[in-house]
Amino acid sequence: MLAVGFGGMAGTLLRVWIYAAVPGAFSLWAVNIIGSFLIGFAVMKLSGKSAELRLFISTGLLGSFTTFSAFSNDWFRELESSVVAGAVYGVAMTAAAVAAAIAGLWLGRKGVRE
Repeated sequence: MLAVGFGGMAGTLLRVWIYAAVPGAFSLWAVNIIGSFLIGFAVMKLSGKSAELRLFISTGLLGSFTTFSAFSNDWFRELESSVVAGAVYGVAMTAAAVAAAIAGLWLGRKGVRE
């Protein structure tokens, strides 16, 4: 639990830093896409490491760095103004995050001997 808690604290602070550094809605996209990429990468690179390290990095640090709740809030706001815009926003964010995670898995797999 401590590994997840300390990782979560660090990830939240990193997210706040990105929000301060990146203007407007781009900050949410940045944390979700970067975080998804890093989660995919971490899955490959940490596969043989301790459970505590994997929990610290994936669940704690990167899980709190990314934010589904802020995405949902923005998505619902978009849906209220326009169903089409909301649908496009939701599909685009989800597709971008999944593509980033796949890229992270792929890049993390390079150098991992099977």
